[in-house]
Amino acid sequence: MSDQNTIRPLSDEELASVSGGTTKDYRAAVDLMNGVYGSGADAQKAVGDLGLDYWSVQHMANALSQGYGRVAQDVIDGRYGKDAARFKALTKAGYDPILVQRIVNGMVLDD
Repeated sequence: MSDQNTIRPLSDEELASVSGGTTKDYRAAVDLMNGVYGSGADAQKAVGDLGLDYWSVQHMANALSQGYGRVAQDVIDGRYGKDAARFKALTKAGYDPILVQRIVNGMVLDD
């Protein structure tokens, strides 16, 4: 029986529900960019074997290679404001705010 006041780490399933699975997607995207999974069909299979959607990971890798990693760090540093103001500022700057948030989650959440 566990004490309700005890803090425990989140399970993979709980982390995925909180982060939208972005921590694993982010790490896989970085690995994909670094050639860890090979290329083409080999990469698709390797990412799929991790239980991840290859195209979601590839989309994040593409965004990271286009500067979204820097934008995500700017969000972490508070340069785009908070909440709705951040969403609006990112959109105005030409970024996909939902994708930026997924990358931010991947950068700051640890599984």
